[in-house]
Amino acid sequence: MRRRFSWLGKFCTVRGAVFGLTAALALLLAASERQAVSSNESKAPPVSAEASAFFETKVRPVLADNCTMCHGPEENLGGLRLDSREALLRGGDSGPAMVPGDPDRSLLLSVVRHSGKIKMPKGGRLKDAEIGALADWVRSGAPWPRTQRAASLSETFTVAKEPALTPDQRRFWSLRPVRSPLLPPVKHQTWGQSPLDRFVLAKLEAKGLKPAPPASKRALIRRVTFDLIGLPPTPAEVDAFLSDRTPEAFAKVVDRLLSSPRYGEKSARHWLDVARYADTKGYVFTEDRNYPNAYTYRDWVIEALNKDLPYDRFIQLQLAADRLPLPSSGDKKQLAALGFLTVGRRFLNNTHDIIDDRIDVTMRGFQGFTVACARCHNHKFDPIPTKDYYSLYGVFASTRETEPIIAPDAVAAPYAAHDAKFQSARGEAEAVVRTQTARLREAAKTNSSLEGPIKQALQAVRLGELPQGDHLLKLEAGFEPPERRRLVALRSQIETLRQTYPPAPPKAMALTDLETPVTPRVFKRGNASNPGDVVPRRFLLALSPKDRPRPEWNGGSGRLELARAIASKENPLTARVFVNRVWMQHFGAGIVRTPSDFGRQGERPTHPELLDHLSARFMESGWSIKKLHRRILLSSTYQQSSEINPKSVAADPENRFLWRMNRRRLDLEQMRDALFLASGKLDTSSLGGPSVELWEAPFSVRRAVYGRVERQNLPGTFRTFDFASPDATSAQRFQTTVPQQALFLMNSPLAIDQARALAGRTEVMAKPAGAARIRQLYLLLFSRLPTAGEVAVGARFLGNSDPEESPPEMSGSPWRYGYGEYDAGAARTAKYQSLTHFTGKWYQGNSQFPDSALRSLLLNAGGGHPGGSARQAAIRRWTAPISGTVAITGTLRHASSQGDGIRGRVVSSRLGLLGEWVVHHGSVAAAVADVAVIKGDTLDFMVDCRTGDAFDSFAWSPVITRAGSGDAWQGESQFAGPAKSPLAKPLTKWEQYAQALLMTNEFTFLD
Repeated sequence: MRRRFSWLGKFCTVRGAVFGLTAALALLLAASERQAVSSNESKAPPVSAEASAFFETKVRPVLADNCTMCHGPEENLGGLRLDSREALLRGGDSGPAMVPGDPDRSLLLSVVRHSGKIKMPKGGRLKDAEIGALADWVRSGAPWPRTQRAASLSETFTVAKEPALTPDQRRFWSLRPVRSPLLPPVKHQTWGQSPLDRFVLAKLEAKGLKPAPPASKRALIRRVTFDLIGLPPTPAEVDAFLSDRTPEAFAKVVDRLLSSPRYGEKSARHWLDVARYADTKGYVFTEDRNYPNAYTYRDWVIEALNKDLPYDRFIQLQLAADRLPLPSSGDKKQLAALGFLTVGRRFLNNTHDIIDDRIDVTMRGFQGFTVACARCHNHKFDPIPTKDYYSLYGVFASTRETEPIIAPDAVAAPYAAHDAKFQSARGEAEAVVRTQTARLREAAKTNSSLEGPIKQALQAVRLGELPQGDHLLKLEAGFEPPERRRLVALRSQIETLRQTYPPAPPKAMALTDLETPVTPRVFKRGNASNPGDVVPRRFLLALSPKDRPRPEWNGGSGRLELARAIASKENPLTARVFVNRVWMQHFGAGIVRTPSDFGRQGERPTHPELLDHLSARFMESGWSIKKLHRRILLSSTYQQSSEINPKSVAADPENRFLWRMNRRRLDLEQMRDALFLASGKLDTSSLGGPSVELWEAPFSVRRAVYGRVERQNLPGTFRTFDFASPDATSAQRFQTTVPQQALFLMNSPLAIDQARALAGRTEVMAKPAGAARIRQLYLLLFSRLPTAGEVAVGARFLGNSDPEESPPEMSGSPWRYGYGEYDAGAARTAKYQSLTHFTGKWYQGNSQFPDSALRSLLLNAGGGHPGGSARQAAIRRWTAPISGTVAITGTLRHASSQGDGIRGRVVSSRLGLLGEWVVHHGSVAAAVADVAVIKGDTLDFMVDCRTGDAFDSFAWSPVITRAGSGDAWQGESQFAGPAKSPLAKPLTKWEQYAQALLMTNEFTFLD
């Protein structure tokens, strides 16, 4: 029931002069044949929560904004009203306005599509998205949500006086205070290791159900290891658990996993779904869509969870870290927590929609309350008046975004000092050029002997403009000799400083309060141009104690007060909502199956007393998230097997009452990480850092949580494996089983690459071909030995393979070829895209050359040519296949005496800008010493034009040498066409066998 728009009432503003959509419908209906409405069509279908949300978000606003002024209770031209489903079906003078299920036969759609003679609204055609929403709604049967009384659109959009909560509303289950209930009596006293088991067993006994037997120790350690760190257990860890016969054996495993740095990486991904994390803004037209510092929020979440930051503090920092004291150490990392609010979509920089998104992620994320549904009208189901929405609107409207450096002074200070030297030297050089150019201008007025090229350059450079490129070269010939020598020295100093920059310190995507907070007003019908009553900044009526007045927040924006109100133990929702999210992590479904909607439209809890028991214990335990995990995991409920009982399936097919453990497919991150762990490539040693591409070869070996999330163009693999949409806060991922998932494991270069690597692992190849090697593969993948039958099946398949088969050849060159731009603010490459057309001698944009989009952009063995702007730099990318220290050597050449030269840069994905050179009709040594690389880092050798791309062919063949070894990667000699797909080289029998094992249910599912 959410709306994203900032203007309303665009049409039908002068009723007597402009009929708008009203008159159009009346005329069209009068000219059409009368259509009968069957009883099946007129009968309103049941309205699901999803359909209700779609109607309130996408359909009701369109009808209210454009139709009901002339087709409502006050006026109904042509006898037509459009403010209820019944009115639409009844229609006007000439028949019904819609046919449920058939938008093409609905006159309403004909008018707004402009597909007939009459095209309305007169003020302009509706947006395609609005027309599409109306069509989808009609196609689905035109469900129209009903409140306890039938409300018309006009009544719905009235901003009422603030109501008091009724006793019935106060008694709603989620708004009652959290109380620790008594343990229920059960018949089978011997079952259960934890108090929470009593609540589950009592419900099972009441339903005539029995719990499943305990899971095997092997299944249990695999389950809990994936649940807590997102990776499978190692064979050694499985053996240690199997051999530990003490009662505390499983508790030891849980404690070990909770103390692992990998725990934060796994647990953070669940919260990042709620926080709608992405590395880009979404559609923003022409501006840069990247969030170069979004990763600092992700890294903060990982660190906070690893440290077991109390959840109440976790809340407060994400809403008001800037208003809370810094640690005594002065560490500013906590400011990165504010990324929770700032990493959302930008909505083409529409402030009202950005604030709406922040209200939504805060209230659904922490409170499970759909407050954003009250943007345009009082919430139709929950006690949330519109005035409460705008109270929160005022909180977030009273802030502005900042990007403070959060690195310690030991990192930030050297960078700032170095940058100050660089800026000073560059400013001094510019001053020399300006002074000498001004002297030449004065001399040109009286000195007719001044050389022609100098005069031409003076004429070409506008007064006050800094000369560049070829013009500067001509003017320098007339500079005074001492100043020319000084300029040469300054340029040398500038280049040295540019090449020796320390790493740029990370920044937070933070907020700070405005000096003068905004006094919010209700926007009538959500229309910012139609303000209504002034409202104070304060907390929700429904969540405020009834025995004392709600305080107004006048000390700043109110974010800190909001954070404290949410994090209060008196708040009935906070602990319940988070406990339910953690429960869902382990069981696949929450105790409340609508994790972000604890209102009347959400589902009721299956075990309300259990939810309150866990919530009370959670707060009593200091809001410790790790203790909450431990309490759940050490229960008999969690440790059940997934064994099917036909009687239980018949009584409870969805397993709502927890009579067994749910079987689950590995999620996207678990699947990718498990593939790379199986191949022996996964980097499990490094934490944090900028995001990496996950699905482009050569494939990053970092964990999937560090993958770049492109909000607007989310790669298809994310969607295939049910990744949460980053467009808005996501309550849960819906698990699907579709053919594309199996096809990915069969055909994708990533999966095939890992199968090859698995078959070629040293541990595998060290075993003799046959049963010993089969056993080794099973140990690596499943932490168990194969059965005799499994060995026999494998041996039959491998019967024709060569026992002395050589290790599989590792695929993929470290060099890639593409284009992009340099982001000076982030000191990183931005918008990199691969060049897809190879001529046999060079890479270019497509089969046409020059290309209408990229012009003459190309890359060959020895150099290339940039595109037509700074956004089309030619990029030769090297992906580090090793970790260590390397040196870069090479010469950047620009041969032509015409044009204004080219600019070359070396940019590290982790360290930023390493070197920058400008060359015109000459050459420069493009060398960088002692570059630290981590496996998977990229070094971009990028060349762009300056003011124009004419005469910008260049030569640059970088060589990368590893310190302390003879390893070297040469840009020219290793230049090659696109690597053949792994499919082009047939898999060996052992590689096929490895791939088959990677596709088994045992590998991809959790019992």
